[in-house]
Amino acid sequence: MRIFNPALLESALASYGLSIKFLMNEEAIAFFPVSQQHSDIKVGGLSYEDDYIGNALAGLIVSGKAEIRFHKAFSDEKVRSLWRKLQSLPEFSSLSLEFLSYQGRDLLAPCDH
Repeated sequence: MRIFNPALLESALASYGLSIKFLMNEEAIAFFPVSQQHSDIKVGGLSYEDDYIGNALAGLIVSGKAEIRFHKAFSDEKVRSLWRKLQSLPEFSSLSLEFLSYQGRDLLAPCDH
């Protein structure tokens, strides 16, 4: 998985409270300032567009928690799998980012069944 602007993530997590946005799909993740719109970012083949036209998920990290917007091409399991893949990368091994919300549901909480 290619990573664009990982220093922004490290900065946000180090200051715990700084927010950053990201785009993510199976191939890459890109971090960028909250002052920019998801739909304006075009990097590494990632694209988020209205009406699910783009190929990437749009997310926000706030206070060490990741929140991802719904995209009809990404099931809960696919999002969970992508996030676990991200967490397994050496660049993120020291980062504490354990909460992942997808459409308001915690995808990393243990299952009750």
